[in-house]
Amino acid sequence: MLPRLAILFFLLDVSTATAGAWLREKGTGFSSVTTKGTLSRDFSETTYWEYGVRDDLTLGVEAAFFTFASGAQSGSGMVFLRRPIGKKDRPSVWAYELGIGADWSDAAVRANVRAALSWGRGYQLKQLNGWMAVDGAIKLDVYDASHTLKIDSTVGLNFNDRFSGMIQVFHAHTANSTATSIAPSFLVKPIKSKPNIRLQIGGETELGKAKNPAFKISFWREF
Repeated sequence: MLPRLAILFFLLDVSTATAGAWLREKGTGFSSVTTKGTLSRDFSETTYWEYGVRDDLTLGVEAAFFTFASGAQSGSGMVFLRRPIGKKDRPSVWAYELGIGADWSDAAVRANVRAALSWGRGYQLKQLNGWMAVDGAIKLDVYDASHTLKIDSTVGLNFNDRFSGMIQVFHAHTANSTATSIAPSFLVKPIKSKPNIRLQIGGETELGKAKNPAFKISFWREF
């Protein structure tokens, strides 16, 4: 039960700030650190980092650590690469992602591989600019070929240079479990901070489990 719970918790958690179809420009990067907790006292810490090696190649690392109310612990880590599909100057952009990593729970460590496809597009609402994205991924266990599927959808809107809003829908599916959650959040550039730093504050509610919402805070940094 714990490995399955850990996988779903991970899939619904590592959605903090991935660029999806948009790649990093050469020599630039992004990092985020996220803390999330539920009313039932399940907690997670997630670190995400990506860097533009070339304009058409972004490399990244993501790691997560979970502590459950029962006292059990688990974690996950992955390294990945992202490359564009087609021209980047089109209104809609596409990219694919390949990764290799492992999940662990208690003394068990399970290696896995991941493949993902992402779509993104900017839009304008009157005088405001926003973005839309859909990311789909499949993760395969190296040992027994069990798989997990994940689809994330995002709609964001920039209110001005300092404030943005975002709503995301996360869906994760394994052979034995399915979970869908809705996660609204608010992004702000703190006063007097460097323009490349943002603070994300938000919540997340899994459908069918409205009595146990999660709250999260994340620090984003571009470099």
